[in-house]
Amino acid sequence: MKVKELENKVALVTGAGRGIGRAISLALAGEGAQLILAGRDIPALNGTAELIASLKVAPTPLVCTIDLLDLATIENSVTQSLETFGHIDILVNNSGIAGKAAPLWELNEAEWDETIDTNLKGPFLLSKAVIPSMISRKSGSIIFIGSITGKRPLINRSVYAASKLGMLGMVRTLALDLGKHGVRANLISPGFVAGPRLDSVIAQVAKQENRTPEEVTASWLEMVPTGRFVTPEEVAQGVLFLASDRSGFTTGEDLNISGGLVMY
Repeated sequence: MKVKELENKVALVTGAGRGIGRAISLALAGEGAQLILAGRDIPALNGTAELIASLKVAPTPLVCTIDLLDLATIENSVTQSLETFGHIDILVNNSGIAGKAAPLWELNEAEWDETIDTNLKGPFLLSKAVIPSMISRKSGSIIFIGSITGKRPLINRSVYAASKLGMLGMVRTLALDLGKHGVRANLISPGFVAGPRLDSVIAQVAKQENRTPEEVTASWLEMVPTGRFVTPEEVAQGVLFLASDRSGFTTGEDLNISGGLVMY
């Protein structure tokens, strides 16, 4: 029988109800992890929990509400998780928003703040709540889901790029601060991930550039050496590596999963 790498490990995944978050949750569960499924859409989170239960590969997940714009929900969910399981071994900061696709001078302050607060401040607050328990056990892996947009700019994506590049700086500094405590922090930078969020961004860009979504899609695919978009499951495989002991000496790294779109 195959040994499950994450058996007896507890993993908290934000945005676990759909897309990348659901794929990550299923992959972690497949390796035996006890899942804490967090986010705002409880019906979607319950759907992920039901999928995990149907696979019979991991314990029943805990579903909890975390709104990254609401500190109380973050603190309450972390407290509930620690009271239930005693520890959190893996934190996956996956939740985020695409933000508005527009030139910087056409963004209003509320649109800027919402993207920065959700994509950068929220993971800061959640990590801050979880880290003390990891330090006390001298063990833990924190994984942030960034984006190649933080390194390779795209037209009309200034606020999203700022949030993801800021995340990279936070992760690298966090790795320095946590190294002596036995806790690791790493980032995954996916390329264009196929799914509803990417479809929405493409639709926005197409409207602004007076092109069809199909034309925008074709032009974006031309930038990718492998000629296709990333799947959520491929991002999840990167998370599995960073969550497991296979990456036990890896911290402060930025793992591109982009089909060659970004190579630095």
